[in-house]
Amino acid sequence: MKKTFATTAIAALLAATALPALAQDAGVGVDAGAGVSVEAPAVDAAVDAAAEATADTYDSVTASIAGSASADLSGVTEETQVTIVLLSSLEGDAAAGGTALDEALSANAEGMTTLQANIDGNATIKAKLEAEGHMPSDVVAVKTNADGSVTVYVDDRA
Repeated sequence: MKKTFATTAIAALLAATALPALAQDAGVGVDAGAGVSVEAPAVDAAVDAAAEATADTYDSVTASIAGSASADLSGVTEETQVTIVLLSSLEGDAAAGGTALDEALSANAEGMTTLQANIDGNATIKAKLEAEGHMPSDVVAVKTNADGSVTVYVDDRA
């Protein structure tokens, strides 16, 4: 009897926790029982949250610097989405973030030389940079994204 009750209680809890997820996928409100109502958030809110999570910050660029020299750019072709992000457009505290960024660049000076040579050797990225008035020597980091796109960070600070 105790096992049956415990199993039933666990099944009810699992079902109650699954309903909000199902409701969210369906985009509808659901009455989860016991006087609890669950409303799914608007799709726009989910998109806004995803955009905020992927915002370019000083921390994200600083974290990308160390691995940039070894980034494989051979797969970047004319079909690849290449996004250029200017350091002046980064979110966050420019003073503190800029200092940490400059320290990371100094510590990785050899890697910057390799990265910039790799950028210079990739016709697609180089053309995109030049079209926006930048040179491979302006690049401080690159990030390859899960969808195959590439983000190129350009130092446009005076």
